[in-house]
Amino acid sequence: MPAALPYKKAIANRIRKMIRDGVAMKDIMVSIQELQDAPSSFATFYKTYGQDIAQERSDIVGQVGNVVVQQALDGDFKSQELFLRSKGGWSPNSTLNENEQETDADTDESAIDALMTLLGKSRDPSDNSE
Repeated sequence: MPAALPYKKAIANRIRKMIRDGVAMKDIMVSIQELQDAPSSFATFYKTYGQDIAQERSDIVGQVGNVVVQQALDGDFKSQELFLRSKGGWSPNSTLNENEQETDADTDESAIDALMTLLGKSRDPSDNSE
């Protein structure tokens, strides 16, 4: 069995920089092939440099998240909507449906009452002709 490839800081730094630049993982993999001791399979790539990849992605998500949250707090509607959708469980569809379903309590009848009326029945037991 061949020896495991050594971890190289130069490769890790290049991977981190390209992740920060938004380069796709398959393109990163191709790009590092010119470096000595670069992994040639994705399995080895993730095994050797997975921690660097995860840390860099986490840092980027944190930085972008901070900007979105700050913009939302400052009143930016799109940032507020994004935050509420992703972290608050909010959906404009459920809000619209709730608003569309508002009815007058005096004229509202239950589904059972409506069905009984359509069937020509009454909920009052003394009013049933059967």
